[in-house]
Amino acid sequence: MINIFAEANCNRYVRDECQYCHVYEPLSQIPKSDWHLMPEQAQIMVDKIRQMEVFHELAKREINLTGGEPSQNPYIVEIFKVFRKITPNVRIHTNLDINSEKSQRWQRLVEIMKLSGRVDFTLYPTVWESRQRSLLAEILRLQDELIVNMIFEKVSDLLSQIEILITFFGGQEKKYQSVLSLLSTYRGKLINVLAENPDCSEVAFLKHMEGVENYICADNFTFGLNMIPGFYVDKNGGRSMNAQPFPKDFNLLECTIPRGTIEIVTVQQTGEITPCCDVGNLKCQPKFGNLLLDSPEKIMRQIEVSRKKMVSGTFKNHQNINNGKAGEWVEEGIPPYCV
Repeated sequence: MINIFAEANCNRYVRDECQYCHVYEPLSQIPKSDWHLMPEQAQIMVDKIRQMEVFHELAKREINLTGGEPSQNPYIVEIFKVFRKITPNVRIHTNLDINSEKSQRWQRLVEIMKLSGRVDFTLYPTVWESRQRSLLAEILRLQDELIVNMIFEKVSDLLSQIEILITFFGGQEKKYQSVLSLLSTYRGKLINVLAENPDCSEVAFLKHMEGVENYICADNFTFGLNMIPGFYVDKNGGRSMNAQPFPKDFNLLECTIPRGTIEIVTVQQTGEITPCCDVGNLKCQPKFGNLLLDSPEKIMRQIEVSRKKMVSGTFKNHQNINNGKAGEWVEEGIPPYCV
């Protein structure tokens, strides 16, 4: 999958909440003049992606237009059409924090859904009732698949968000019974873990939740849950090593690139290519070049240079973790929790 930053503006207004968002701070460092990806820039990206086999294969699987808030980009429909030249699987990730169906942001999303693009969203309990709930009902009318992202600071937060979705889908038509069944299974598991071990480690939590599906395809509807633990991001834009729900554990990121495979890359609207899903606050120093400015040949050379750095840095991170030095940065510039 390729993540494309179509817009840098986050469009969130609760600063405390923003600090735990995975795109907090790094985007605010980008000048406003570079906030919007333009359609002609998208076309340059498409032309170069086609010339690089590894990128082309990732793009054919899925292109995710994200940000920031992509619906803020006034050209997002045209950008969507450009990327559809590579793959039918172009997705929009929105915060759905929209105050009216008359909003231009909402109208852009509607147009994309009518063109068979999928709109996914992040559930924000603070604006669920006032903004998200009614628009989600309209999304279900316009598309037959959906992924809901849930960022949680405590396990109890995750349970409350599951309850919101159960109440919502319980008020919809019968075709969503399979969704309710999935959500109810999650609710039961979460209730049990909170009763038995509310301060559990992440390993214990994952063990308790083992075997629970987060994806279903039934009754002509596809539904998925993506549960993302919150992380505090400091004033310099660096992400902490420990997730908020599991503060005693290092959240180790298993990067596939040192193993010789690229499964996901992220391209900021400035064209900078970052490995994996690093939007900037992992502070991973090896970069893959610039999709707007560099030739395909230069990008591929840079990928190999960066891959070697990541192999070396990851090895040193393993050594530091085993020697009680977790958190120390190595000279290769690999986040100390990338193993």
